[in-house]
Amino acid sequence: MHKIALGILKGANAGKAGLRDAGGATGPRNYVFEDAFSPVLDESTLGSLDTSGRVPWWRLAREIQRRHEEYDAVVSWGEKLSLAMLVRQQFASVRKPHIAMMYQFEKPNIRLPLNAFKKNLHAVVTWSSVQRRALIDRLRFPAERVYLIRHFVDQVFYSPRQIEEDMICSVGAEMRDYATLRKAVSGTGLRCHIAADSVRIPGRFRLLNDRRVAIRDIVARSDANITEGRMLLTELRKLYARSRFVVVPLLPSDTDNGVTVILEAMAMGKPVICSRTRGQVDVIQEGVTGLYVPVGDADALRSAIMSLWNEPSRAQQMGRNARAYVEKNHTLEKFTATTRSAAEASLDGCPAPETWWE
Repeated sequence: MHKIALGILKGANAGKAGLRDAGGATGPRNYVFEDAFSPVLDESTLGSLDTSGRVPWWRLAREIQRRHEEYDAVVSWGEKLSLAMLVRQQFASVRKPHIAMMYQFEKPNIRLPLNAFKKNLHAVVTWSSVQRRALIDRLRFPAERVYLIRHFVDQVFYSPRQIEEDMICSVGAEMRDYATLRKAVSGTGLRCHIAADSVRIPGRFRLLNDRRVAIRDIVARSDANITEGRMLLTELRKLYARSRFVVVPLLPSDTDNGVTVILEAMAMGKPVICSRTRGQVDVIQEGVTGLYVPVGDADALRSAIMSLWNEPSRAQQMGRNARAYVEKNHTLEKFTATTRSAAEASLDGCPAPETWWE
């Protein structure tokens, strides 16, 4: 066993111990993943959480490099931190193996620096089959050092509840097509809550020219059956429970936008209706755990929504299938163990297979 550190940006949650609730009553059990690595380095290791006017991911990358004697290798989670570490390693006198957990490789502001400094990258762990192929084919990163695993959900926190299902919902702010959802739901009489207050639409150079659009500018106030607003995690869990199914309308994308919400819904025993984008292909099983509809097609989305709403027994069976699928493939414990074993395998020189999926 190697001593593997974890570098992770936590934002406002950095340094907070949190309740280690094994029953998942209070919140997701993130500590399960973090316990698999040591040390865990986040913003709290910088000596101050006041990062106003500064770049925390750049400072954290510097701190991780400075503490290189504390680990044999380091796993970084996220594009910004991973790229910062690659740049810093270029000028470091000591370079420990760096394994990056990333899911986006094609945006120019990620692809260009990654291509320039990829020699400093020991291995990659990703959960998008589409982006894995982009990394290998477009950036010519060695396939034997790209480990494809399955994404995770805390299946204990998000688990089925017995409650009346009197509505549907949609969740998330990344690349969501709520304008099409509004058109599909309007006039149906169905209650729908959108658990978000804005939508983020990345520009060509991600994080430099992104656009944020308020939900209220997309969903007219006259649509009384459609409500919006962010929720605490426990409130979100109740929303999932009350929903017969969950809708994830997506704008065209080559990444797996929506995967977190999809897995949360499936863990709650809910089928998912999702836009069929190029990048969102690894989780939903058509007709078994959910339904795909063409991107931007309000009529097709309305048809899928009404079909599943009017067949509650079908929706329930798909929900049971979804929960079983999550328990087999996407648990937090499995994700934790697979990530750790992928990192160990890379350090031992074991080539990555095409996938580590069953």
